[in-house]
Amino acid sequence: LGVGFFPLVQWAERGGYGPTGHGNTVPRFHVTWGTGPALVKPFVAKVQEGVDAGRVTLHFRHRARALTKTNGRVVGVAGDVLELSTAARGE
Repeated sequence: LGVGFFPLVQWAERGGYGPTGHGNTVPRFHVTWGTGPALVKPFVAKVQEGVDAGRVTLHFRHRARALTKTNGRVVGVAGDVLELSTAARGE
């Protein structure tokens, strides 16, 4: 999808290196090049492809609480419709 990863072993999280600590106990390779909208853009494009093809339906101002599965496949979602708000996005 065009997302690049930093080519060196990184400790992306710090602290608590033991098995019961809150940090990583082994190096991680998932540090990406860049952040923000450019990182999200390829994933948004894939979702939009699904919308355009009729495979994805977006429900804004909804909160998912549980997934419904049949034979190991997700077939539905349960959740709540959030209250209407006039607040700007992210506030």
